[in-house]
Amino acid sequence: MGAIEALQSALRSGTDDADLERVLLREGAVPQPPLLELAPEYLTAAISSLALGGAERIVLDWAARSARRHRVRLIVLRDARAEWTPPAGVDLVRLHGENVLAKLESLGREIAETGNPVVLCHLLLQPERRALGRGGAQPVPVLHNARAGWLEPADAVADAARVITVSRAAAAELRASGVESHVTVLRHLPCVPPRHAYARHTWRSRWAIAHDALVIGMIGGIKPQKAYPRALRVLAAMLARRTAYLVILGGPTGRDGMLACQAVVAQAQRLDVVPFVRLPGCIENAAQCLPAFDVLLNTSRYEGLSIATLEALAAGLPAVASRAGGQDEIASPGLTLLDFDAPDVEWASAVEASLGQRLKLPAWLGFPSDRAWTLCHLAPAFASGTGVLFVTANLNAGGAQRSLVNLARELAGRMEFEIAVCGDSSTDAFSGVLRAAGIAHFRTAATHDCFDHAETIVRRIATTRPSAVCFWNVDAKVKLLLAKALAQTPLRMFDVSPGGYAFEEMRATRPFQEWIGYSESEYYERLNRLVLKYHARLPEGMHARAAVIANGVALPARKRDGDAAAPRRIVVSGRIAPSKFLLEIVAAMRLVWQQHPSAELHLLGPVEERHAAYAGAFLREVQPELGRRVFVAGAAFDAPERLADYDVALVLGENQGCPNSVLEAMAAGLVVVANDSGGTRELIADGKSGLLLPDRQPRTIARALLRVFSDARLGRRLSRSARERAERRHSMRKMASAYLKLFSQP
Repeated sequence: MGAIEALQSALRSGTDDADLERVLLREGAVPQPPLLELAPEYLTAAISSLALGGAERIVLDWAARSARRHRVRLIVLRDARAEWTPPAGVDLVRLHGENVLAKLESLGREIAETGNPVVLCHLLLQPERRALGRGGAQPVPVLHNARAGWLEPADAVADAARVITVSRAAAAELRASGVESHVTVLRHLPCVPPRHAYARHTWRSRWAIAHDALVIGMIGGIKPQKAYPRALRVLAAMLARRTAYLVILGGPTGRDGMLACQAVVAQAQRLDVVPFVRLPGCIENAAQCLPAFDVLLNTSRYEGLSIATLEALAAGLPAVASRAGGQDEIASPGLTLLDFDAPDVEWASAVEASLGQRLKLPAWLGFPSDRAWTLCHLAPAFASGTGVLFVTANLNAGGAQRSLVNLARELAGRMEFEIAVCGDSSTDAFSGVLRAAGIAHFRTAATHDCFDHAETIVRRIATTRPSAVCFWNVDAKVKLLLAKALAQTPLRMFDVSPGGYAFEEMRATRPFQEWIGYSESEYYERLNRLVLKYHARLPEGMHARAAVIANGVALPARKRDGDAAAPRRIVVSGRIAPSKFLLEIVAAMRLVWQQHPSAELHLLGPVEERHAAYAGAFLREVQPELGRRVFVAGAAFDAPERLADYDVALVLGENQGCPNSVLEAMAAGLVVVANDSGGTRELIADGKSGLLLPDRQPRTIARALLRVFSDARLGRRLSRSARERAERRHSMRKMASAYLKLFSQP
């Protein structure tokens, strides 16, 4: 039993809308393209030490999460007095600060032999990175701080193909320093810190602070840029209003750590606030102490992107911080930013105002930012190769998929390519066509996770090294991830977009863009060409790199001249979905039947699970006419060859690109009646090669159909003109030649 029959049977038995999708699901799983299954990859990171700092925390968090999917190796150059505990499942290589350069060169050879030469280098210096490079690895410098905190001059990273920074602010400083390497922004967004039931009582008891006292917390090593003496002035301003305590979790860090610590003690004495200050020292995983705070304070002079601030917000704790570095790049309720030089009383007022708020948790909470880091681990530099990888969302029964399959069959044997499918397909028909033609295609993941699909594609590209990747109606998130991960490679990128709808989908991902540190403007800048199906409005800055390539169709047998007395046969070719406006078409047919009771409506198209309720509503609406004047054929992948049996093609839609249903009807010599949407107006010259409707109202539709039925000469003229226009402008060979030219351009 097909999907249409299953729905009709369910409706006869009284199934409600909520159960219609389950009816379709019971029809059985659809065979999918073969899954490209890849073994876990070797991922390598190197870090100066595991000291209790934010950079080290980022690396260990990434390693712990990535070890669930891949084989993670962490190289630690030196030992530290107080260290983070390495996560389980990670291959830890310690150099203990001995003969470091020679060991790194040897490790570089081992890493290159794994097949993935990329090493993300956190807090390593240029000689250490170069040692890895001499061994054959591809070291990528990672800068965790703003310019004032860089361990070496900017030109020390100028020889790297790619440099990673943890904030846009740091990236801007790097570019301003004259570095021409590709700069990638990767943010670390923490999870909810673990919260223990008695944490507040436990920690306050240890610090000898009353349970109901106001506690201002700070987290971070004691060093000059943290400006803890400034925080003590804020505490003094608070004490003028109410009793408060300042707890600083961290010990002396770096060359000037002891001097900074002495400055903190001296400042506390000078301001007479010693009884209200607690210095517990370094605490591994200081986030466990957050329940003991009422507000987090961050007075840093400069930051990359503070992990302590983000963890406080993730725990639902308000934070008052200096507007430094990347602090303002991640929006979150409860974050108050002030200029570092704002008066102490202004800082104190901000702290007081933040207390007692019922905060919403940040929208980014739970976002797997570690997966963006992993993508960069998987993307080596490589020389430009040959061939094209097409990336599409699915092989459903839609116009975009039919266009890709048509193009693939026309290109087969003329160029090297394969097709990556980033999702489940509702039918095996198009996959079957590709198999029969010997065209390589594969599914990139068995999940709906955009990171899973992006990882598979990056790894495939790293192995096959095509010259180009061509996005064809694929999830905007997948496109963003791939463009970001592969930004430093010579890979050319093309996006075949139908126009406005795809741009809206991209705009809808703006929170995602913020979290991955990669914007739609950067995406469009990365593209070599944005290929439109018609002359749509373009994103800003894309005019110079846009091209228009309309779809092509095969020319079937010409429609036979019908008997003037025969029933008027109207065909709608496409899936049963709200975007096809079938309920409006039925309402229009009722008006047509008043004058032409023998007119027939034929539907050629499948039903997908997501549209089961709409299909049910449509079938209920036409139930009395089914088999009499309304005929529902279900999935019809041979629709182009069947169109010659009909008289009029009715095509309604929204955000149309270059609809195949219009082109196929024109090629078959049908009279086409379509609404004026997107690229349809470029296919049909109103009154010459078809009729364009100004809207989708039933009366407007019925008026156009009745006009065709009442004027046989008009019908013949529109039919001939449509066929000639399709043959002249929209042949398969013309479309294929345009893409061959596009892919061959440098």
